[in-house]
Amino acid sequence: MTAIKHGEDAAATTSEQTLQQQQQPAPPPPQQPPAIFIQGLTILSPRQKTPKTTTKATKATSSSTYNNKDVAVPLPPLRPEEPVASLRGALSEVLGFAHLTRYRLVVERLNEKTKSGSVSVSGVSGGVSVSNSSNKQKQQQQQGGSNNGSNNKKSQDGNNNNNCWSPFTLRDAQVTISPSLQSLEAGGGDLPPPKDDDNNKQGEEELVLDEYGDLSILLPLLENNNQEQQQAAAEKNNNNNKIVLDASHIAIRVVLEKYDLASIRDHMMRVRQLLEGNAPYVTSLLGDDAAAAAAVVEEEGGEVGVAVAAAVEDKQQKQQEEVDDKKKEKDGASVVKEEEENADSENGAKNDKNDTTTKEEKKQQEEEEKQQDEQAKQAAKDAIAATLPCYTSSEYDTLFESSTSGGDFTNFYYLACGEEDMLLHTNTNDGVNGSSSGENGWMLEGGEQKENKKKSNSGGRKNKKTKNNDKSSSSPTSTTAIINSVNGEHSNETAPASSSAAAAAAADKTKSMFQIERTLYNLNEATHISNITLRLSGYHPPPAHRRVLGDLAYLEASLPDNSGVVHITAFPLGFYVNRSTSSKFDPTPNLTNNNSNNGTAAAGKDACYSHALLDCLLQRSKSLRASWTNALRASKQRSDLLNEMATKDGNSLFGIFRPVASPFPNNCSGSAVAAAGGGGIGMGFMSTTPTTFTPRIDYTTVRPTWLVPLPSKKLQLGNDNGGGGGGAKLSTWEHDKLHSYNMGRAEEELTNVFGMDVRGGGLRDWNEELQTAREMPVETFGERIERARLVHKVLSDFGDAALHGVKAIFDGYIMSMNPNEPARSHVYLHNNIFFSRAVDAGLDTFKIIQGDDAAKKSASRDAHNLGVLHRLDIPGLHTLATVLVEYLGTRIVCQSVVPGILHGEKSHSLLYGAVETLSALECNEEMHKLLESSIGEGCMVATRKIPAHPLTDERMDTIKKYRITPFPEEINDDAEKKDNGDDDGDEKDKKSIQVCGPMEMKGILGSDKRKYVLDCTRLTPRDANWVSKDSGGTGRWEDNDATSARSHKFIPSTLEDDEWTACVLRPELVTNYAEMKISKYLKETAVAAGKKDDVSGKEDDEDSLPGLEDATTPTSKDAESSASADAKKTIEEPSDETSEEKEWVSVPKTKGLVDSKNEKEHLAKVEEEYIRSLRYNVNVFLPFTRSIEIIDNEAHEQMKQDEEEARELARHLWDTAIPTLTKDIRSSSGNGLQLPAEGRSLTELIHSRGVNCRYLGRLAELARKEELEDIIAAEKAASASADTAIDKTPAKKAPRFRMPICWLELLECEMVARAAKHVLDSYMTEQGGASAVSQPAQTIASFLSAVVSIGEESAAGTEMRTESSQQDVLDQEDMNALTLFATGDSGDTVSSSTRGRDEIWSDIEQEIGRRYRCTLSLYNTTSGSSKKDGKESRALYTPLLRRICQRSGIRLVAKHYAVGQKCVCGGGSGASGLTASYPIAPTDILDILPLVKHAASVSGESFAPCSFNGNAGAPSLHVLLSDAKTVYEFGHANLNSGNSAVALDYANEASVMYQRVMESLVHPQISKCFKLIAVAHYHKDEPELALAAATKYLAVSISLHGFDSTEVLNAHMTMADILLGTGKILEGVKHLRAAQFLMEFMAGKNYAGISSTYYRMGSHYYDVGKLEDALSLYQVASARRSEDRMFDCLIARNSAGVLARLGQFKPAFDFEKKAYQLYVTFLGEDHDATKACSSTLIQLMKLAVEQEKRSKIQEKERVKENAADAIADEIRADEEAEETKPKKKKRQSKKKSKK
Repeated sequence: MTAIKHGEDAAATTSEQTLQQQQQPAPPPPQQPPAIFIQGLTILSPRQKTPKTTTKATKATSSSTYNNKDVAVPLPPLRPEEPVASLRGALSEVLGFAHLTRYRLVVERLNEKTKSGSVSVSGVSGGVSVSNSSNKQKQQQQQGGSNNGSNNKKSQDGNNNNNCWSPFTLRDAQVTISPSLQSLEAGGGDLPPPKDDDNNKQGEEELVLDEYGDLSILLPLLENNNQEQQQAAAEKNNNNNKIVLDASHIAIRVVLEKYDLASIRDHMMRVRQLLEGNAPYVTSLLGDDAAAAAAVVEEEGGEVGVAVAAAVEDKQQKQQEEVDDKKKEKDGASVVKEEEENADSENGAKNDKNDTTTKEEKKQQEEEEKQQDEQAKQAAKDAIAATLPCYTSSEYDTLFESSTSGGDFTNFYYLACGEEDMLLHTNTNDGVNGSSSGENGWMLEGGEQKENKKKSNSGGRKNKKTKNNDKSSSSPTSTTAIINSVNGEHSNETAPASSSAAAAAAADKTKSMFQIERTLYNLNEATHISNITLRLSGYHPPPAHRRVLGDLAYLEASLPDNSGVVHITAFPLGFYVNRSTSSKFDPTPNLTNNNSNNGTAAAGKDACYSHALLDCLLQRSKSLRASWTNALRASKQRSDLLNEMATKDGNSLFGIFRPVASPFPNNCSGSAVAAAGGGGIGMGFMSTTPTTFTPRIDYTTVRPTWLVPLPSKKLQLGNDNGGGGGGAKLSTWEHDKLHSYNMGRAEEELTNVFGMDVRGGGLRDWNEELQTAREMPVETFGERIERARLVHKVLSDFGDAALHGVKAIFDGYIMSMNPNEPARSHVYLHNNIFFSRAVDAGLDTFKIIQGDDAAKKSASRDAHNLGVLHRLDIPGLHTLATVLVEYLGTRIVCQSVVPGILHGEKSHSLLYGAVETLSALECNEEMHKLLESSIGEGCMVATRKIPAHPLTDERMDTIKKYRITPFPEEINDDAEKKDNGDDDGDEKDKKSIQVCGPMEMKGILGSDKRKYVLDCTRLTPRDANWVSKDSGGTGRWEDNDATSARSHKFIPSTLEDDEWTACVLRPELVTNYAEMKISKYLKETAVAAGKKDDVSGKEDDEDSLPGLEDATTPTSKDAESSASADAKKTIEEPSDETSEEKEWVSVPKTKGLVDSKNEKEHLAKVEEEYIRSLRYNVNVFLPFTRSIEIIDNEAHEQMKQDEEEARELARHLWDTAIPTLTKDIRSSSGNGLQLPAEGRSLTELIHSRGVNCRYLGRLAELARKEELEDIIAAEKAASASADTAIDKTPAKKAPRFRMPICWLELLECEMVARAAKHVLDSYMTEQGGASAVSQPAQTIASFLSAVVSIGEESAAGTEMRTESSQQDVLDQEDMNALTLFATGDSGDTVSSSTRGRDEIWSDIEQEIGRRYRCTLSLYNTTSGSSKKDGKESRALYTPLLRRICQRSGIRLVAKHYAVGQKCVCGGGSGASGLTASYPIAPTDILDILPLVKHAASVSGESFAPCSFNGNAGAPSLHVLLSDAKTVYEFGHANLNSGNSAVALDYANEASVMYQRVMESLVHPQISKCFKLIAVAHYHKDEPELALAAATKYLAVSISLHGFDSTEVLNAHMTMADILLGTGKILEGVKHLRAAQFLMEFMAGKNYAGISSTYYRMGSHYYDVGKLEDALSLYQVASARRSEDRMFDCLIARNSAGVLARLGQFKPAFDFEKKAYQLYVTFLGEDHDATKACSSTLIQLMKLAVEQEKRSKIQEKERVKENAADAIADEIRADEEAEETKPKKKKRQSKKKSKK
């Protein structure tokens, strides 16, 4: 373990709390100052004007009295350090305050009269006027002359108007200017005394809370008035060490302020947010008790006023009563316990006296108790068995064949979550729709289709006009229907009021994750008022003559009551409806009642004025009031439902919605819901949302997933014939269902600033923010936390800004800094971020590589190495914030700007390396020492001499020839001489410098005097295996046998490739190899030291230390000793370092002259020097570089040794690392190695072993050899067993483990996916890249169709398929109707890159041959069918499609794709228009995402899919907090050592640390902490806590990586282990099924872990008595391949046991015989397991023989019985025939007589 290895270093960085726990007992710490809490504080509603009739005496006391209509929001106890901004944030969620944006908070004093009961607790939207009953009549009398005159009346819809708009923002509201603007009136001197008028009635007593301050400003007010209360509270709470200050005599008042134009826009954006699904729901900030009190006040109609202080005291009394009740319960329990003990003692005495029970009776009682226990256990098992589903029945797809190999993705999300029962239930309810529920069920309620079908069948037909009218006016009704559907009511009933009980009822009905998701979806839709558009008017901005009258802006809103567009004037005091129309401009107030349906007459009389825009609109529109009321109700229900899920233990997947469930709407068109109303309505449509379609799955995952379910369904509409069966289907190309009309969205797009903060006063200096954050102090734990938080925030914001900037560049909004140069050379500067393309732009910049492919790879390596330096966190060494964005084949490098680099050469200086190609390399001594102490020590990079002009003469001549310069040649030559210091050629060639790092690396001293490192392209040597043998490589590829014709066709004959110049070795390989050499050296040193004690003075010290000569060779001694000295200068004092170095150099050679202490120091120095000798030269095997042989012969010899060390390291990779990995994969079942289940985990595994992905071909080649050996071994074992049966000779044991065939399948799948990504990028680049490609969906769909197919379909086959298909298939005519093509001149358009299947696969195989030097054996076989040589094909088409989409950022619609069959690509570059490709059509491409790689991301994370819209899917960044990492590693080490309690403490502490930095749960490291916590709890026998932690682990994993990933698979297995271990078999089996599906979906049916999961399921079914199901599951497990042959034995034996219990001894004997043969083959006959199996086999054989005898006897008896029955039947038939003969004669005689 890393924690054990680096224990001392890790302990040094542990948090202070952990260190204090580990220290020895110390004296009691000094008493900490008591914590101060402010209690009884409230926030009052906006201040109202003073009535004109108020007397002067009343005016004098008005500052301390409430308005009669005040509403108060009580606050919980707060610390004085609480920021004021948090209060404003809390108010943004409170009803009645959420829509306010322009206000300030002031402090008011309260008098005793105020406390007597003239204030109400906020509990409704907008606040309610609640007053004392004695003042009720006065309230009603004061309503005249005000626009809220109808505030206490009932409107026509039956709702109280106060429930819709706030009465505190109308004409009685006091609106003042900001206090900061009032300071302008002072003229620069002291402020004059405030005027005694209505606008300044508070006078000197008003105290304004600073928005950027905290509540400590209140302490003087509380301390002056509560000194005695302070002392009493301090004495009362002395044990808790806290002081509670009573603040009931003051309150915080909301005072409205005047608007300016910017605040008008902010306010409009806030109203949009509220209307788009963010309706407030909080009624109290105290919790549920206050909310209940508010509800009581509301129900009483305002008759009783509740004082805030009294409410707080009541709550405290209740809490105290609860504490007293608990004490009483404890006391009562103790009394009962004592009574029981006394009773037991008395009974014991009686039993001693009356012990007449005999032993037989006791035994009989014990037996009865045992029988009862067994019966109870059996009953429990039967109950469990009754609930377990039979997955092997025909109802279930046990093997997931249709969803994995069949390409049917419609049920993906059901199966990935283990919801097969839900899927089966939905399919059953769908009736005629059958399997369509999988595609549409994710978006619909369970019984919604049936209800819709009934309504459509009974409703009849309506004309189009009626439908359109219903659609336009159905929003309130539809919203009510949604809420009713959530509450379980019919759509024609009135929706009940919002309550916790209703939400709880809804939560109880939702038993599955999908029902929860649908409920939340419907509630989100209900909170979203989609049929209102709010935007700036066409008359905006105001003309000059209206600006001087105060008009700030003109708005227009289309209201849901179809009353047209309402024009609104915004002025400093608020908003009012004006007289303007679309054809007439009149911004004056609308003082005439033009709309009789507006709800109230007063609203028209005074133009609906309000300080808040939402209140103005609510006064205007009755339908908006109804919609807003429903939205408030739905928002409350949504909140209650989420709270219910937080405490619900039913389904563990509920945890997904807690950390990531968005309170915002899901932004997609809603599913069809039944519309309320009269008959004749077939089905109502829900109004489309005003935002761009965003898949709902994106709100349960942080990163966008590759597979997206669309809101499509088969509408059960009545057709012209009156039937209700089929109906139209919403497809991806029905655009009105996916995108709605919204001018607000267009406004935001036009005003998009692409990540810039235009209102912040200037652009953000990203570099300064980052460097300042990194330079923060780190002495204390708190300082390190704050530093990590700030660094994480800056880097996260930089990543978002970089992504916005890239989108702006692709959209053409940003002009390049060099527009005269070619587009590939363009660089951009936007938002203080420097953007450039990762291409080979030219020869002017000093670089070693050439070619676009090499430039791409070099940019990726640079970002990776900068991430390494970022994680090392080296003081004094600064790196730039770097992000790579790749989109449609174009890779953009985004970096922060070096200070001064854009202001000329004088503002910055080059300290290291070179910028210009013809310039000499620089080497500043101070910079060099910094690099040696950082990169040299941290990354094992050696310091070496190189020529000052490293490029060869040929390269320099080429650069000079093609150098782009506007000056004549003579001037250019003079400039070159000046750059070279006027040196001639000979002196220039003899110059050399020392470098520590790649020679292309640059060190720059910025204008801020910080040292920056750029272009750090290599931290490890170049891979010698990918260097040709002629150029000094190992020649491993040249020597590798590749004799097949396919190999010569696709594999290049040479390794000369520009891209391979950037191929370097993995740092893990360098570290593992160095550790191996160090371990070997230490062992040899220990052996030599033991020999040294036995030998006396004949051998020298050097001879007694093997390997010492390697560390002190003359060629490396000087360089390494100098590097050592330079490195130590930054850590130790110079004098100490010099003396130690001299002592090491002058070590005596004679034995016995050094004492033991000096000898230990000597050995330590030798070890240190040996470790330094393991550093590698990263500048080996570089092309176009000159040799240093002429300059420095010693450095040349050192270079030769460095090259040999690099070759040795490459040989170790080829000969040791890769074969060892293959062997470990072969024996993975025995060594505990988990096989990777998909491409990303495969990459992580081989990278952890130091193997690059370019060796996937080599790994595949070794895997094929291993599989061939297994086949040969199996044949030999079969022949040996036959020989053993004949000769009776003991057979040799065969190898137990065999190669998992899934390993080769995964390797080839990953190779094809990676090569396909590069080929697809090249196709996009041919079309001009991200800036020029016009129709990428066509190219991508055709490409994917070719990749997942086995051949190209003929025209006749296509026609037959389209005719026979019952699905919604788009033909060529539909495709051509989607858009226009070929409308311009052919010279202005880019030719399509659509190719045929053969051409696409040829390009892919050629790329595989070039990149991996390998040929495919599973894909694109020549047989042309899914079966090869009579066997089923092993090609993984579904995992391949998934992996290509993930690596390319492609998002597909979740539907059925016929993978592994014939395809239609529509090849030919001359094709015009979209091609109806098959099985993937262009309309199936939902989106193409950019891929982002952050240099500061977590280790091992590469490009992550993100979204240009909404900043979804940002990469997970590394947390720069070593304390958290160390604590986590300690926890892991303690768990491995069995100390679960300590491990749990460490894991919890690490999780808290990470959460304090990120303020979020969604991070890979937190996910690991949750897993560690779950396992630790499980080991401590705490299953409930373990299950809770495992649930969080699963939720965070899904949020991070989607539903299909290795992390989610491991989380499901962890959940299954915990649930099955605690007896919850039903839930555990559900997670096992989810894991089985993910295994088959990601890795194919041959994945090695599938068999064990079926076996586990069978074992649990066997335990509960479901023997038939257990046997079926055992058979499935046996059919799946396992790499451990002993597992086959186990399955066979268990199958035999099940069959034996079923009484089928003959089949049981066959299975036991199979197990015995396997035991003999792999363990031998002398093994105990073989002997036990042999004895069982004998018993089964006897039982089978006896059963066969009994069956034969029974068969004979049955035959006899059948024969006797047959004879009896014959006799009976004869008798009946004899009886019938006389009757016939009599009848015949009667007939004759009649005749």
